[in-house]
Amino acid sequence: MTSGIEDFMAQAGLYAQYSGIIARRLGDRMVSGFQSLLTIDEETHYAYFRDRAITLARRGLYRRAAPLLARSHATVPTDTEVMLYLGLSYIKTGKKAEGVALLEEAHRADKKDVRAITILGLIYVQAEEYKKAAPLLEKALEESSDNFNLHYRLGVSYDNLGEHEKAIEAFGKALELRPGEAKVHRSMGFAFEQSGDSESALIHFKRANELADE
Repeated sequence: MTSGIEDFMAQAGLYAQYSGIIARRLGDRMVSGFQSLLTIDEETHYAYFRDRAITLARRGLYRRAAPLLARSHATVPTDTEVMLYLGLSYIKTGKKAEGVALLEEAHRADKKDVRAITILGLIYVQAEEYKKAAPLLEKALEESSDNFNLHYRLGVSYDNLGEHEKAIEAFGKALELRPGEAKVHRSMGFAFEQSGDSESALIHFKRANELADE
């Protein structure tokens, strides 16, 4: 029942949004053609539902967004923005494999899309695919050098890859942005410990404990 109401409201919104288009067309055609004017062309229909689906995804309403995005993707499979948000919606609703595949496809289609690079890099970290994550996060940071989360996740990636010096550098940049983050001090401590610098490790472990007690 709810789905039927939502479909009806969506169609109503579609006709309302494009009533101006219809009105302009009326000025150029005979009244006898009025019925044909009410048939919204496929491109207009696609654009409306595409924008509505993306808006839902941006609001975090992934379960509602996913079926609309899937419909849009089936209509225009090359729309990278739809691929991006459908991939994210799938991941957020438990369809991880399908979501990652779509994000990878979006990245292949547009190597310069920072959103796809960022999201895919973070997803790879969650999946513990650190070798794939690190270069993407490095690329994302070229455009978002003040992003704490990217620096921290890059540090996590390098630390798990055994590249502890790079991890320490990334954690250090994260701490420049948020010096009071206990988890970063703790991660920095482990990275120093793994690199053989026990003295520096102790300093960060101590600071992490102090912050945790505050």
